[in-house]
Amino acid sequence: MEKNAVADSIDNGVGSFAVEASATVDDELPLFDLSDYPEEQHALLKECNKRIEEANSKYRIAKFREDMFAKGLKAGMYFCTFDRDENLLSFEFNDETRQMLGYDGLEDLPNEFDSWVKTLVPEERDAIVKLFWDSVLIHRELPDITHATYRMQKKDGSIIWVTGAGRFIRREDDGSLEIYMGCYRDITAQQELEEYLKIIEAIGKVFNFSLFIDVSDMSYRMISTNEYVEQVEKVPDAIEFLKKNVDTSVAESFRKGLHEWLDKDKILAAIEEHGTTSMEFYSESANRWFNGIFLIGDRNEDGSIAHIVYGCADTTDAKLQNLAQQKKISKFETEIYIDSLSRIRNRKFLDDKLIFEPCNAVVMADIDLFKNVNDTAGHQGGDEAIQKVAELLEQSVRKDDVVIRYGGDEFMMVFFDITKEDLENKLSFLQTALKKITIENHPEVKITMSFGGAFGTELVNNLIGTADKALYESKKVRGTYTVIEMDH
Repeated sequence: MEKNAVADSIDNGVGSFAVEASATVDDELPLFDLSDYPEEQHALLKECNKRIEEANSKYRIAKFREDMFAKGLKAGMYFCTFDRDENLLSFEFNDETRQMLGYDGLEDLPNEFDSWVKTLVPEERDAIVKLFWDSVLIHRELPDITHATYRMQKKDGSIIWVTGAGRFIRREDDGSLEIYMGCYRDITAQQELEEYLKIIEAIGKVFNFSLFIDVSDMSYRMISTNEYVEQVEKVPDAIEFLKKNVDTSVAESFRKGLHEWLDKDKILAAIEEHGTTSMEFYSESANRWFNGIFLIGDRNEDGSIAHIVYGCADTTDAKLQNLAQQKKISKFETEIYIDSLSRIRNRKFLDDKLIFEPCNAVVMADIDLFKNVNDTAGHQGGDEAIQKVAELLEQSVRKDDVVIRYGGDEFMMVFFDITKEDLENKLSFLQTALKKITIENHPEVKITMSFGGAFGTELVNNLIGTADKALYESKKVRGTYTVIEMDH
């Protein structure tokens, strides 16, 4: 493998990798220099040097372990030895490492390189092992001490973050790697906190104003704030602080609803069921629309909610866009639900929007002898009659009631809040008002209508048939009305 490729592997490996210089162990026993002695003594001196080297190696291991413990890295240790060709000879964990990973003794996690490989997270395993061998391959170009942060998998399958400090111990004579040793520390809590703080920071960027709230006592810390919040008196309870914000800056019409919403028990119940709870309001101070939202922060080990987050997002721009979209929809509905001749609602509106709505009364009506109107005044006169009748009917009902051109010269009126007496009075009024309608250039044409009403609290759909029967009775006479009250 090329050295550049190895270096790239280290720089871009899983987790993070760093190096630093180490302290020097320089008080070892010196080896005999064979050149200072006669050749016949060399064999004995070589054996002495071998034993001195073994003693020095044990001494160095002890000193390096002591050095690492002195730095406070006591959670777990490992060390592996290499021959002069830098082939791995042995790999060893200490008991603290096994305990950290949830293993019970040497038999449960043997002192083998494969044991270490087994503890790596499966999807990251190949990359971490490659990083290990790449660092061994170019150890001469690296400082003595290396640092790596990565994830490990415990015996029960759970994942922890560890930081490892490793040390290269090289032979004095040829610089070959003799020992690679180091220690592990479980930094899962620290890592999760750092990740969580990143999330909190992101929340602060999303929300115009936000709090991180401790559920146990409702204390809080500000994640993000604005000039209007800064003017509010700071109190220790998050809910009370938010209520003060409401009273200080929110439009009065929203205050009661927000105060009812700002209830700790209701908020926690809503978050448990739906994940969030929110309410929109208008700020008089900022002249902007906002959406306040509570969401879960984190949980305790027993699953109960430990922290919640309150965020306040500016929704003004989105609301304006929505209003613009609603105008487009309104215009679209005008085109498809308004009768082009009479300019009142059409049969499609009834079928799409009204048919299954509850109401108090439905009235069916048509123009008496409309064929005679067309024959006398022409189709233009007939159209004028329909337009003037529609205008009269529309003007005679409340804003919430509906007048529909049912088809041809037939109309429908739907009333949502009316008594039977008022309904009959209204139909009587209409009969009188119809007599005032005139058709241009045809004063001889007189307009009358027959009305059939169904009275009773029912769905519109359920009253139409009865209203038709009432209309049939009225048409026997013409120019009158009939109202049938529904039986319940």
